[in-house]
Amino acid sequence: MLDFQSVKIEHRALILDNIPESASQICDFSFGNIFCWSVGENTRIAQQDGFLFLRSRFNGIKSYAFPWGKGDARNALRIIEEDAKERNAELSFYCLSQEQAEILKEIYGERLVLEEQRDFFDYVYLRERLATLSGRKYHSKKNHVNSFCKKHNFSYEELNESNLKECLEFSHLWHKSGERNPRLDEEMLVIEKAFEHFSELHLSGALLRVDGRIVAYAMGEAMNDGKTYCTHFEKASPEYLTAYAVINKLFAENSLSEFEYINREDDAGAENLRKAKTSYHPEHLVKKYYGKIL
Repeated sequence: MLDFQSVKIEHRALILDNIPESASQICDFSFGNIFCWSVGENTRIAQQDGFLFLRSRFNGIKSYAFPWGKGDARNALRIIEEDAKERNAELSFYCLSQEQAEILKEIYGERLVLEEQRDFFDYVYLRERLATLSGRKYHSKKNHVNSFCKKHNFSYEELNESNLKECLEFSHLWHKSGERNPRLDEEMLVIEKAFEHFSELHLSGALLRVDGRIVAYAMGEAMNDGKTYCTHFEKASPEYLTAYAVINKLFAENSLSEFEYINREDDAGAENLRKAKTSYHPEHLVKKYYGKIL
């Protein structure tokens, strides 16, 4: 049986050194997400025979990630098969990339039941387009930003040790202002963990103030492909809903110039979030699949 352990900060280098290229743009496999969401998804990590294994409760189902390593995937999959058998657990895989799904098809054939998980596709944008909002299709977005900037006495600043505590307090206010549900309660625990380990996780971010008061912020980290930034959290006060458009543009424009792409993660099946993310015209969607072996 694999010796699964809790994900710790010390695992960051191990994970970054082993993540396969085919999964390097999947937001769930940024170290910040693996570490912070482990608080609710019970993500565990194990090593054996030169392979790295992850097991997590993704979308309510305890499953394995496709094994990471430079050896023969068949050997690693046999290790997972044995582990699942010893745990009397189903053999299933979460957040599979297209390439990984094809490998499982080749190995397991008709035993593989594959499900496209549209609710968890990542939205990836060209950074330059989010930063400039140029062109007819971004006309309404640019109007929102310009109107906000003309109407309010605002300021923009990057997250650092001097404003993290204040920004976390804003997160709590944001959380209390919405309808309570278990998913948002879980997300608040994740946000707290991200703020607590902000520097250790190599996170970055920025906030927006109106008359000196925080009204929005964005936070995330660089992804392992070297050209994509993953925005984990975007929050804005319900009093300033257009602040979402403003922090999104200013963050891309002022703080992320070294990146080609911005991954704004998935919509989790929320209709309003899907509409909002689609309205920014993503360059592409990062597809994810759930696979179960019968």
